[in-house]
Amino acid sequence: MSEPSTINIGILGAARVAAYAMIAPAREVDGVTVRTVAARDLKRAEAFAAAHGIQHVHSSYDALIGNPAVDLVYIATPPAFHAVNALKALRAGKHVLVEKPFAMDATEAREVLVAAERAGRQVFEAFHYRHHALWHRVVALLRGGTVGRIISLDAAFHAPIAQVAGEFRWDASLGGGALMDLGCYPLQWVRVATGEEPVVESASMRRNNGVDVATEARLSFPGGALAKIACSMDADAFAASLKIVGERGSITIDNPLAPHFGHRLVVDSNGSSVTEKVEGVSTFAAQLQAVAATLRNGVPFPLAADDPVRSMASIDAVRVAASA
Repeated sequence: MSEPSTINIGILGAARVAAYAMIAPAREVDGVTVRTVAARDLKRAEAFAAAHGIQHVHSSYDALIGNPAVDLVYIATPPAFHAVNALKALRAGKHVLVEKPFAMDATEAREVLVAAERAGRQVFEAFHYRHHALWHRVVALLRGGTVGRIISLDAAFHAPIAQVAGEFRWDASLGGGALMDLGCYPLQWVRVATGEEPVVESASMRRNNGVDVATEARLSFPGGALAKIACSMDADAFAASLKIVGERGSITIDNPLAPHFGHRLVVDSNGSSVTEKVEGVSTFAAQLQAVAATLRNGVPFPLAADDPVRSMASIDAVRVAASA
């Protein structure tokens, strides 16, 4: 990288998510700085930079990617443009952090990972929740056998997404839809909890103008666990939850998505029930800390290098089952 002590970040896409998922945590994490931003519209990029104190603006994505001072490119564009921009950045010798969903499908995701290997660069998917201390605690409980063999999982993420002009989540061609934007999380939660890859047994989608407004799927895992995942974009309020039932108890999590905004972890095991709150920095700060530790010191990232392909393959399988 350009400076051993500093990771210089360039943001592709003057999106709302970039403000809370990258700019805010960069102020909390030592040794990283948001150096520049680019958007499809220069005036939008300039306004974004002024609002968030970013000193440099590039006139195009390609110009930012070509900046030798940028070490890590954070891609916050609509999903339809994730893979093409990640490929450009990797081929230019940059490390890349891609907002979820990583790509439009597993084929695109695989192409990006191949490019990263060829370039000798790191590429990460921004599943921020996984880095919070809550999830380190949950994984430790599960792997330690606290509830025994997992029998069932129920995961859901519902949120009201306004249908307003320019909202890509209501545009399937841009990678929108409940499954891609919201359902990718419950799919990840059950995969992380079991440590296995699912078979999609059945799925259904409620669509509006070609966009899945709500999706449900039933999954099975090699170890015998069964799971249900659900998501919707027309919910009355935010709701995120995960319940894991094992042979000797259960783990219930209220708000596994963004536990820094408040959460509850209930562990029922061997006849006793304990409610916990696991303290930690925000999921986004923890994610940026993990990225920096991997780039600087080679610390293993909590998600496997090929997880973006596995994640997109699960999404693909739900789509196929819902169309059957």
